[in-house]
Amino acid sequence: MGLESWMPEGALTTRVDELVKWGRKNSLWPMPFGVACCAIEMMATLTSRYDLSRFGSEAIRFSPRQADLMIVSGRISIKMMPVLAKIWEQMPEPKYCISMGACASCGGIFDTYTMVQGVDNFIPVDVYIPGCPPRPEGLIDAVIKIQEMVANEKMSKRH
Repeated sequence: MGLESWMPEGALTTRVDELVKWGRKNSLWPMPFGVACCAIEMMATLTSRYDLSRFGSEAIRFSPRQADLMIVSGRISIKMMPVLAKIWEQMPEPKYCISMGACASCGGIFDTYTMVQGVDNFIPVDVYIPGCPPRPEGLIDAVIKIQEMVANEKMSKRH
């Protein structure tokens, strides 16, 4: 007796962890933290021209409790950093972070005492997008990299 004898036609089998990873990968909900010019490019990524919804990330959430992907775009001041860190802490696990643009990644041209020289000094960053400002294709590429991370990680590793 073969497998097809007891499986109904059209049935699909998979492992539960693979199904969960597939669902998480294809439904990342971004929490935008856009404070400067990079935020305009982030918004452009949501338009019909670039259509971030193709990758399951069109459900922008402005509540950290409903998001699993933070996109930090723009220059972050020392006074703003505690707010960003608090929002990051409020996001449920597993969570991911994209640092969009030169300012968020390393301070950019704003090498002053008032600006954070990279958000990775305060919160963990999974993907960096270079540029000043980066193009929408860069953000799409970063989302795809996060999706690959989700698809390849073990369920017990992040929780």
